[in-house]
Amino acid sequence: KQWYQQQSTAGGVEQLPQLSKTSFPPCMRNIYEHFTEQHHIKHGARLQFCLYLKGMGLTMENVRTYWRSEFCKKMDLESYGKSGHDYTVRHLFGKEGKRSDKTPYGCMKIITSSVPSAGDCHGCPFKHMDADNLERKLASWKIPKIQVREILGLVSNQHYQIACSKYFQITHNKKDPGFGLNHPNQYFLESQKVHGNVVNVGSKATRLTDLLYVPVCCIIAGL
Repeated sequence: KQWYQQQSTAGGVEQLPQLSKTSFPPCMRNIYEHFTEQHHIKHGARLQFCLYLKGMGLTMENVRTYWRSEFCKKMDLESYGKSGHDYTVRHLFGKEGKRSDKTPYGCMKIITSSVPSAGDCHGCPFKHMDADNLERKLASWKIPKIQVREILGLVSNQHYQIACSKYFQITHNKKDPGFGLNHPNQYFLESQKVHGNVVNVGSKATRLTDLLYVPVCCIIAGL
């Protein structure tokens, strides 16, 4: 499957606080919350999260504005300009360096990424968090204790993507997610479908509500 963005015709950053709670997979919700609380994320998280936002349909200018707004809660504009953070966004959108179009990371790339160091937040929470921290994180997201234990059981058997699917089922009140999870942007799109925000899913997506973005879509090669 190939994931790509359809760029929005308006803003979209204003939607992130709510979307992070309703439609972000745990890996991206974890980064978003860390960024919001600390006003800084390290290199691995910047790459993972920026490409996810790109895959959601946010434009480069959307992400540049969001990046600057959040980072500059801890640094001044001059320091931000020298930090390279804005260059990273432009690079990931294919406007710098070799100008190649970078695609959002899939689950396996995230799961097999380097173990986050102290203060970092990239990667897959089901793979990279220890059981105690994962349990606390899920509790903070209002996952009932009995279902936290189910997820921890899957994680202990290294079924990380199934654990994420279980999280989807719990948070969307679904007995069966109805799809095999292999990409964070797929999670987002499927969540939006549950919430009734996307119709005609396929090579094109159509907004059903007045959301300020147009979500990613999935094209299956050969169809």
